Amino acid sequence: MLAMPIEPKNATQIICEALQEQFDVEYERKSLSGLTPHDWHAQAVFVTNILQRTLGDNVGFHILRAQYSTGQEGAVSARRVSEWLNGDAAEGSRERELTDLLVTNILRGRPRLRDLSDRFDLPYSAIQRAGSAYRVLVESRRRAALFRLDIRMRDAGIVMDAEGHAVPTPLDNVNQDMQNSPILVASPP
Repeated sequence: MLAMPIEPKNATQIICEALQEQFDVEYERKSLSGLTPHDWHAQAVFVTNILQRTLGDNVGFHILRAQYSTGQEGAVSARRVSEWLNGDAAEGSRERELTDLLVTNILRGRPRLRDLSDRFDLPYSAIQRAGSAYRVLVESRRRAALFRLDIRMRDAGIVMDAEGHAVPTPLDNVNQDMQNSPILVASPP
């Protein structure tokens, strides 16, 4: 029981485990990061607090939290982004629901615009036009928020340039599976 990994699983890991059970086969596991569930939670809280302190309670913070968070917090942030984009839509109206789903499409990729067209019985081109306009607004705020975070994290020494004094290893950029380095190495643009 103690040998069972308890880290968060991504979709690939879940699919591999399902195939392993279905076909009764084994595969070689990668080494675990060594982080406990408490460590995972502490890192998530740390990153969220940096986001909130750096960006404040503005739309940039809510865009990032809606994109990367799950559960109630992500839903609340997605609604705040939706209200920012279309504050005139009445609560519970079809327009509010469509705006909420367009925000979800922009930030998470689902539902597809074609599905929204069918669901709301609207022309695909109309939904695509609104989605494109909203995407431009959201993406500009998202980039600005990430830029502010980048500056703050570089100043704090959490993120370094690849040209800096530290030489990145292959593990520095990929999930830090086999090490627990507190420094992330940013790839040059």
